[in-house]
Amino acid sequence: MNLVRGIGRLLLGGFFIVQGAKAVKDPAQFATAAEPIAQRFVPLAQRTLPPEASAYVPEDPETLVRLNGAASVLGGLGMATGIGRRGGAYLAAASMLPHVLAADPRGATPAEKNSIRSVFLRNLALLGAALVVSQDTAGQPSLLWRASDSRKRLAREADRTAKFVARETGNTGRALAKDIKRYKREAQLQARIARKTIEGALP
Repeated sequence: MNLVRGIGRLLLGGFFIVQGAKAVKDPAQFATAAEPIAQRFVPLAQRTLPPEASAYVPEDPETLVRLNGAASVLGGLGMATGIGRRGGAYLAAASMLPHVLAADPRGATPAEKNSIRSVFLRNLALLGAALVVSQDTAGQPSLLWRASDSRKRLAREADRTAKFVARETGNTGRALAKDIKRYKREAQLQARIARKTIEGALP
């Protein structure tokens, strides 16, 4: 299973490396498709980010293509090498979002729809594959599962402890009540003996 998992990550990572390298080397071929996305999301990012960060948001489509390509290469390397594979998968998935948006078949002419739909579905599949790898824990429980399991175990242990304390407290209370009754009987017996002794001593 580990071999199959490794081969799958290598093949998927290879795609992101090759496509990302193309975008970094020759962004002009992707800039036209990226321009509508840049016009839509760059102003949004500039409004959302703090002023000191928004000043660094690039507006040039070719620069955005290069940055996205670099993210794709880094994500692909992470998946292919297994070094930071989950972080790399998240990065690769993020780099696919502009491609998914750019290949949206809505608004295309009937002649273009078939080819655009194929590209759109391929991009969606690659995005989904990267997200699957991002959740791959190599057969080990995830941090979220381990945290949840620890919480449940602590809750069970606390419940057992509470029941034990309640049981022991109940036992102690019953034992104390028995002791009080015994001391009361002994006190009454001593009082009767003392009274009889006093009565016998009187003339």
